[in-house]
Amino acid sequence: MPNHYSLKQVAEVCGVKAHRISYAISNGFIAEPIERITNRRLFTEADLRSAKLYFATNSKLGRPANKEPKKDD
Repeated sequence: MPNHYSLKQVAEVCGVKAHRISYAISNGFIAEPIERITNRRLFTEADLRSAKLYFATNSKLGRPANKEPKKDD
């Protein structure tokens, strides 16, 4: 396994799209990777583990899963 991963590789391992990882980083849910090459993030093994852990848990944000139907008046 490589020592560093690109955003695309991390997204593939986590099973999500790359923009979701970028969103999680920009909102502080995942720590920003320290290493960069040509202004692109390089994720380490620890960064990869934290991303996998974050995306493995269900999010409570957003709309409720079982929204009550509207009552007709």
